[in-house]
Amino acid sequence: MPVFDISINIYLLLGLLAFAMLVGFGGRSRQISKKKRRIAELEREMMQAYSELLEMQKDYCELESSLKEGNSPVIPLKNRKELPLGPDPERAQKSSSTGTNGSPGGG
Repeated sequence: MPVFDISINIYLLLGLLAFAMLVGFGGRSRQISKKKRRIAELEREMMQAYSELLEMQKDYCELESSLKEGNSPVIPLKNRKELPLGPDPERAQKSSSTGTNGSPGGG
């Protein structure tokens, strides 16, 4: 069996090991910083979506409360009994003298 004499420079080996560690740590820290930026971006996006959702919910609740209060400009059909059913005599005289559209001259 042949015997080989291998001489290893310990300083060169330590230098290569230190260089490999620095390259590994640098690459990994770059990956981590990219992932942190992406996470921050997604968090901002989610916060914006949540704020839009809360704003829409607030608008919906305000609309719902205004409908419950009855401040609607629409006249409900239940109060229709209060309105006169037949033509108003004063109104009929005005419309015949002024025309159908309410302006003098009938046109």
